[in-house]
Amino acid sequence: AGNRTTLRALVTLLLLALLVLGGMVLAPRAAAQGGERGTIVLQTVSGGPIYAVKADGTHLRYLTNGMDPAVSPDGHWVAFTRWDDTQHGAFGSLWLIKVDGSSERVVLNEVRQPKSPAWSPDGSQITLSKQRGGRLAPEHKCSKELPSEPLIADRDGDYFRVAVEVDDGDVEVRFCYTLLPHPNWGLRVVDVATGEYEDLPGDPFSYAPAWDPANDWRVIYDGEMGLVNLDLNRGATWPLTEDVHDHGPVFSPDGSRIAVSYWQHDHWDIHRMMADGSGRVQLTKTPLRVIVEQKVNGGEGRAWNNAAPVWSPDGSQIAFMTERTGQWEVWVMQADGSGQRPLFSDDVQAQLNLQFNGVNERVLSWVE
Repeated sequence: AGNRTTLRALVTLLLLALLVLGGMVLAPRAAAQGGERGTIVLQTVSGGPIYAVKADGTHLRYLTNGMDPAVSPDGHWVAFTRWDDTQHGAFGSLWLIKVDGSSERVVLNEVRQPKSPAWSPDGSQITLSKQRGGRLAPEHKCSKELPSEPLIADRDGDYFRVAVEVDDGDVEVRFCYTLLPHPNWGLRVVDVATGEYEDLPGDPFSYAPAWDPANDWRVIYDGEMGLVNLDLNRGATWPLTEDVHDHGPVFSPDGSRIAVSYWQHDHWDIHRMMADGSGRVQLTKTPLRVIVEQKVNGGEGRAWNNAAPVWSPDGSQIAFMTERTGQWEVWVMQADGSGQRPLFSDDVQAQLNLQFNGVNERVLSWVE
């Protein structure tokens, strides 16, 4: 008993030392300060309610249902998508609605599960990601090689079975398994006024396009091996980053910087870089004292998730999603990562009941 008491005291002293050395004394959560300018449009969950709210947390109002809302450069319209069905390969559509909730209209129908609409700098076009072929249903295969792709377990919980065939004394071993659906994703650009469209070059898996506000010929997207540049004039692509953990890129208003949701081994964090991919900085990080405190209290020591960044209209701040309080909330920080705090009051956060599933959702859009 004495040894256990001594060990507990040592762990407590270690925790206190970490708090003091790190300059982070345990304190109540920060309060929303208010005063931010502009309007934020956000989805509560993919395909669910979309709301508009002043950045200071006032005038919360329901707009419509859909996914991945994106406000136009002039601040008047919200682009979003809807799916007719969640089955792979099902059709969906691209929509517009005014920020005041009026004049909802469809721009493009019969698109296979469109996602992540992004406006051109002049507001005349929208680019989006959509399904385009690939493996749309589970596929059963037998092969001499073990598969490298995710598998579906059978009713016994087994992911593959071994089949041995003997032919004229020759023994052949084959592995039989069922592959998960693995659809391909491509890019499309749509004329807002006419609905005319063109499919764009890209990787077999092209997600979350973002249009460069400073160069209307350039779109970047989340590709197969990292972020990819696309020259719309030449139809050429080339790598921007070579890190497969970069997701959901968003440009700063002046086009000089990019923020991404970064898959940090077992959780999401937010990184920032220059528009050419250089100068990467990690903006969010779970303090060591939080991990230690969780373990002292019998937990596993899990890092916070921070994701879905969006820049303020003047580029000085970044709003983002975090579940560090135990539920998903909208927080804000300075563009250098400092001053992280809730953007809205507890009452507004509770009304939203936000979710984030890590599938390149564009949860937030912030305009003047």
